[in-house]
Amino acid sequence: MKQRLIPALCAGLLLLGVAAGIYKIHFPPGPVADEATYVMMAQSLWHDHDLRYEDRDLVRAYQLWDHGPHGLILFTTDGGATMFYGKPYVYSLAATPFYALFGVQGMVLFNMVLFLAMAACGWWMWRRQEGLVGLYVAGFFFASTSLIYVFWIQPEVFNMACVFFPVAIWLHLRRKAGWLRRDYLLLAVAGLLLAAVFVSKEPLVLFGLPIAVDLALQRRWRALPVLAAPALVGLVLLVGLQYHQSHRWSPYRDVQRRSFENSYPLEMPGDPWALYKGTNFGSWNKLPYETNPRVLARDVVYFFVGRHTGLLPYFPFALFALALFFVGPRDRSGWLLLAAVAGYCLLFFLVRSHNYHGGAGFIGNRYFASIYPVLFFLPGRLRVSKALIVPFLAAAVWVAPVLAVPVQQIAPEFGLQVHTRTPAFRALPLELTLLQGGTIPGYFIRYWNGATWIVPRENFFAQEENPDGVWVRGASRSEIFLVSPEPLETLSFSTQSVSAINVLTVRAGDRRVKVRYDTAEKRQGTPVSIPLGEPYARDLDGFVPGGSEYYYRIYLDSTDGMVPERRFPGTEDLRYLGTFLDFRPQ
Repeated sequence: MKQRLIPALCAGLLLLGVAAGIYKIHFPPGPVADEATYVMMAQSLWHDHDLRYEDRDLVRAYQLWDHGPHGLILFTTDGGATMFYGKPYVYSLAATPFYALFGVQGMVLFNMVLFLAMAACGWWMWRRQEGLVGLYVAGFFFASTSLIYVFWIQPEVFNMACVFFPVAIWLHLRRKAGWLRRDYLLLAVAGLLLAAVFVSKEPLVLFGLPIAVDLALQRRWRALPVLAAPALVGLVLLVGLQYHQSHRWSPYRDVQRRSFENSYPLEMPGDPWALYKGTNFGSWNKLPYETNPRVLARDVVYFFVGRHTGLLPYFPFALFALALFFVGPRDRSGWLLLAAVAGYCLLFFLVRSHNYHGGAGFIGNRYFASIYPVLFFLPGRLRVSKALIVPFLAAAVWVAPVLAVPVQQIAPEFGLQVHTRTPAFRALPLELTLLQGGTIPGYFIRYWNGATWIVPRENFFAQEENPDGVWVRGASRSEIFLVSPEPLETLSFSTQSVSAINVLTVRAGDRRVKVRYDTAEKRQGTPVSIPLGEPYARDLDGFVPGGSEYYYRIYLDSTDGMVPERRFPGTEDLRYLGTFLDFRPQ
């Protein structure tokens, strides 16, 4: 064995050990996102040889998660008489051998094997390049949030692999003048992987187009059926198995489909499907066009630098690969691959402009994570050394703190994406277009003082839904957005404080108002009025669909607070109260 492979082998063994041994099961409050559905499908395929949801499936789920399979997605075609899992089964099927050998933890191990295989393939493809190839490979794969998805028992890493390896095979073969039989076999494997990824997530099949187009332009006419035939045969077999099991070609089409969060069919009273007649929760079928030029422009900005979803804080090496592509040598394969990446991302901007990243519980952009590894092949060459400092610096500022959080990131909604509360993330723009749909966690949306207020959960005690006002946590800084159907010139309200040394600062643009609560009269009520200036954004179709919207950003700082129970006899309020914002007419 070559001496230089030993460090990579040791690191790979270490990561396999983490995947095999990290404590994942029984972790309260339960499974993350869609994990329950995929795990239970793998169990059902192995133990029962079917995709049907039955009592024995639910029993196995309680053996894993004390509170049940939170987030379980099912579908039915007969009002609940028979129920099936409402997600594509191909990932669970592929992971079944690992489940059979190692239990549920084996599915995490399966993800890690696929992820390490992509990294190893990437290094092999670039091994003859000049420059710090090993460092680029390490940064690209392990200094990005794509690594987090290894520890989530759902198909993101599987999807990555099913797109990455066909592209790798294509780029490897296009360098060869003459093909041997094994080369055609490799291309057939690429076709099978494209069939699998189509069943798993249909838009990803778009990455088969650059391969087919390039083969046609090279006049490799024999290669086209070698790619297409296995893809079609694989698709027929995979879809046929779905139909054989559930009498439907897809778990998304022509079915009743819903998610179960706290109680589950076969144990819950009444008809769990009664309120879901004709619904198809989460389907890709007949998605409407739901954007406009103003929203699209914002989404593109957020896609690159957004606080919760941007490439810069979550996939900095994607931006680095794009930069290398544009400053280095470029050929047709690079342009075709870039076109596929752009088309895939544009699809989500057009049909899921208010959820282009994949949901509230995910880290970064889940939909982009599935295609992230293919950007590894964009650069024409890797003759870089000092320039690598730039993406590693970005990874140190943003990615490293995210990876340092326990990889399973299991938390109630309040605790999701807590990393975005740090100064480095707050320096990035908040994705306003994603707030209304609830796909950005950590915010209350309330109506006060004639406007919609978007306020951070960690600082505002808005769960009381008091129409007159709200308490703000002491010693806190809050970024607040006001949304109004009409232009606002001034924001006015009254404030109260329980602390005599508290100082409230309200800032809007370059205007600032400061209140010192150093007298009893001020603490009982001090009016605040501040000019708002020009809107921060307009008409994002979030809170007034089809109408005018004016977004204003203000900052609110409270320097001190007090726990009433500790200071005032007879009170039982344990909150650390800073300032009360009173919106009643004065």
